[in-house]
Amino acid sequence: MDKYVRLRPFTDIEVCECEVVDRLLLVYMFTNNPINCFRCRKEIDPERLGITGVMCDSIARCFSVYGSLYRLWIDSGEYEEYAKKKLLDSKGEVNVLGMKLAKELSLQWPTYYWWFHDTDDGKPTHCPCCGDQLNEEVFWGTGKCDNCRVIV
Repeated sequence: MDKYVRLRPFTDIEVCECEVVDRLLLVYMFTNNPINCFRCRKEIDPERLGITGVMCDSIARCFSVYGSLYRLWIDSGEYEEYAKKKLLDSKGEVNVLGMKLAKELSLQWPTYYWWFHDTDDGKPTHCPCCGDQLNEEVFWGTGKCDNCRVIV
């Protein structure tokens, strides 16, 4: 079986075409592939990066859970508050694993993890991990923490 199949983009419409990929962004955007180019925010085929099969499986598992929680939150039903609590929990399994994956990928490409926030809660000003003030000079999101490699 193709080691990249679990993360392979479904379509070429949202595929990164940047000549050089120098930074990554792990972000759930309703697809199986959360690996995005930091510059254009489009999906990057993991084969282009040469990511190992083990790493592909870990990313797919993490973002399958993340996506399930996100869809429960979006549904605004019985599980909305539960899902939101899990997506915001800095010690919760999905965020701990997402941060770990970003750290491992950062050994080769500086990688940021896109942290969930509910816009109904206002604009975040501090890192959800370390509590430091977010740097608001970002192209995507509302702020970033370079120490934790988080974008909110």
